[in-house]
Amino acid sequence: MLRIDANLPRAERRFLGDFDQPLVEAYVGVRKPESGLRFADVLVIEKGALAGTPPRVETFSFKSRDLSLLGEEALTAQMVADASEALGYYGVTLDIRRPSLQPLLREGSKVPVHRVRLIYEGGVLKPKDLANVQAAVEEVRQKVPGVEVLFQ
Repeated sequence: MLRIDANLPRAERRFLGDFDQPLVEAYVGVRKPESGLRFADVLVIEKGALAGTPPRVETFSFKSRDLSLLGEEALTAQMVADASEALGYYGVTLDIRRPSLQPLLREGSKVPVHRVRLIYEGGVLKPKDLANVQAAVEEVRQKVPGVEVLFQ
């Protein structure tokens, strides 16, 4: 779905509108001193970054959890924990380990991450009470800035 989005004209993109020329890569090895080597579900990197500037990088973490029976407090706690983990593993600054991406990185393999997106599977796994979802998403915004939470 992200690859399809990347191929649309920029104004029509749902997820990748901040990119000029997004490159979507799945299961990319990334390293941080605190968490070691991890594999981002999806990493998006700008192919057309200006010379002398680091490329725009965003990461996506997908979760398939049954949140349908959780009350507001439990839902909020789970989502804050997932967002904190996603930020810790895939946010702030990453050392991208995939050799084929090195030419896009220019100044070494360490790059700042502009945004982390945590995407939960929707459908029957989504919480039934939308007010609880909105409250939990707002709590994540306050407690874990830099992580965007979506349901798909």
